[in-house]
Amino acid sequence: MKFSVIVAAYNEGPQIGSSLKRLRQISQTSPMEILVIDGGSDDGTVDAAREWADDVMDLGKPNRGAQWHAGAEKATGDIFFFLRADAQPPGNWQQALEHYWLATPMEGLAATAFSVSYGAGAGLSALSMWSNARVRSGLASSDHGLCTTPEIYKAVGGFPAFPILEGLEFSRRLCALGRIALLP
Repeated sequence: MKFSVIVAAYNEGPQIGSSLKRLRQISQTSPMEILVIDGGSDDGTVDAAREWADDVMDLGKPNRGAQWHAGAEKATGDIFFFLRADAQPPGNWQQALEHYWLATPMEGLAATAFSVSYGAGAGLSALSMWSNARVRSGLASSDHGLCTTPEIYKAVGGFPAFPILEGLEFSRRLCALGRIALLP
């Protein structure tokens, strides 16, 4: 199984190199390509991403929905994994996705999304619980790292060209085909 990790970035210069390096370090079990789609950064994001990404495209303006869609058009993997540049998947992300998509394919599964934790403290814990509950009800935001197959992605028309809330619209489209499983 080959993973296409599609990263939408905009002015992430100071941290994108370390984020992509960590992604490479924790990703050792399956073939993978990292595609970074930039939204016209002016802070060195593109140059920093080139060291760790397999391909870097610059769309010239920030629009996460359009950026992810452009990345999906270039992706060659069996699973599309859509990440924000500031998101960090868990260390076992490949094994978790292989389990859901390969080892035990589930009837009616349209996508997977990872649980989020925004930090300690009552307010952040409550926000994390609310966000994860929203995924269980079929509304995943881009914070969760949405994953789906190329076939399902095409069937739902891909990401809308929305600059914000693109993940919510995409998850609504996915739910028309099946459910979104929340992974630990």
